[in-house]
Amino acid sequence: MLSKTKFLYLVLFLLSPVLSFSQEALTWDDCVKEASQNNKDLLTAEQTVKADEDSHVASLGQFFPQVSFGASISRSGVGGFNDALTSSQYDQSSGLSLNLSQDIFSYKDFSAVDQSNAQLDLARAELTQAKSQLSHDLKSDFYQLLYSQQQIDLLNQILARDQANQDLVQMNFDGGTDNKGSLLQAQAATAQDQFFVAQAQRALRVAQRQLDQVLGRSQMEDLVVQGDFDTPTLSTEEPDFMKITVQTPAHLEAVAQLGLSDSQYETARGVFFPTLSANASLSQDGWNFAETNPGWSAGLNLSLPLFTGGKDLFNFKSSDESIKDTEDALESTDLKTESQLESDYAAYVDAVEEIKVQQFQVQAAETQEEIAKAEYLNGLLIFENWNQIEEALTNQQKTLLSDLLNVKTTEAAWELTQGKGEIP
Repeated sequence: MLSKTKFLYLVLFLLSPVLSFSQEALTWDDCVKEASQNNKDLLTAEQTVKADEDSHVASLGQFFPQVSFGASISRSGVGGFNDALTSSQYDQSSGLSLNLSQDIFSYKDFSAVDQSNAQLDLARAELTQAKSQLSHDLKSDFYQLLYSQQQIDLLNQILARDQANQDLVQMNFDGGTDNKGSLLQAQAATAQDQFFVAQAQRALRVAQRQLDQVLGRSQMEDLVVQGDFDTPTLSTEEPDFMKITVQTPAHLEAVAQLGLSDSQYETARGVFFPTLSANASLSQDGWNFAETNPGWSAGLNLSLPLFTGGKDLFNFKSSDESIKDTEDALESTDLKTESQLESDYAAYVDAVEEIKVQQFQVQAAETQEEIAKAEYLNGLLIFENWNQIEEALTNQQKTLLSDLLNVKTTEAAWELTQGKGEIP
């Protein structure tokens, strides 16, 4: 009869496969869809665009007539509060009014619309940048988690290989064909492999948390992803970096900032122009409207500020300087963006080309390892030389996996600078 402890171990053993695979693996498309719907930074940028669209529509309202209605009722006189509602010594009056006003010419109204347009353009450029940034972060974190998963698999394979090699050295040591130093070195390699596996498992948890955050999940989960480190095919033609530059979010944001400064300049200049408006009103006063005749009025108003203490002049000069600043900022942004595009593209190409070389290196190392192991078994190769070949294979396999991740990391950086990505 099984004890409680043994029974518990048996249950956990039987359930372990179920627990391990109960978490559904997320594909790249799954992550793109979830991040597009739930990422907090993206939702904030989208809401900003909606708010600026409403502000733009509101700015157009000043070109339409403004209509207002007013009503009033009052009693006034001398006496106590108790007599205020009933005493005939109190005078009472009431009134109704309907007012209409229309700006005929106001320079600042046009500049206000231009300013709302520039603000909307800026919000849209920032939304494009937010989508690109999210795509970059999602790709980096998705493939970092995929790398961590595959790294643990690789390290476990290396651990199993080194344990088998340790057994082989132990057999030779017991048979007197190898020495204690070789055995200790083989044991040390196995111990180091166990540390690397534990370290990779900790890194896996960090990668899971990072992807959780990008997906916008409020509750952290032990995510599992599935996919491959596909190596893209590079175009034979070099990109037109100058053409790409003027399509990037960085350029569009700088252009929108220039438009915003220009509209602020026009607003500051508009105070020196006269404003012309028309107004009309219809009103009727009296306690009994049937006994009084309605009144009306209409007129034109022209106003021109003559002296405001100098603030309008200095605001105008300040806005003029601001335009020059944003023009310089636009030129500087384009120069930096073009340089960054070339740098990111070069890093991306290097990463893709490096994969081809590294794959040959791994293939060669695997072949050398098979030959060296056979030679060691037959006493044709000493442990030190065989161990060097084993370490070379391990290093090449690790480097290949790191290079596969590097392709995706540099690809994400290249897309980010262009303002592209997978987020719709």
